[in-house]
Amino acid sequence: AGLRMPRTIGPAVSIVGTLVIGQAAVNAGIISAAMVIVVSITAIASFVFPSYSLANSIRMLRFPFIVLAATFGVFGIIVGVIALVLH
Repeated sequence: AGLRMPRTIGPAVSIVGTLVIGQAAVNAGIISAAMVIVVSITAIASFVFPSYSLANSIRMLRFPFIVLAATFGVFGIIVGVIALVLH
């Protein structure tokens, strides 16, 4: 939606849409509020890296960590970090 809207309101429409969808998913019990927060933080943090190739590899690592967090909680994140460090 942000691409097709005028430059001044495109980002605002995207942010409002994301908030509405996130709130609806939490209220429906599909995902937890903590999961929405973790996904939001990782999405914002993915723009920190200046190198495009480094940013892509970090983005690809994000998805297994999300699955581990959703499946096993904090224990899954710890196991994922240990596996990443060992690799």
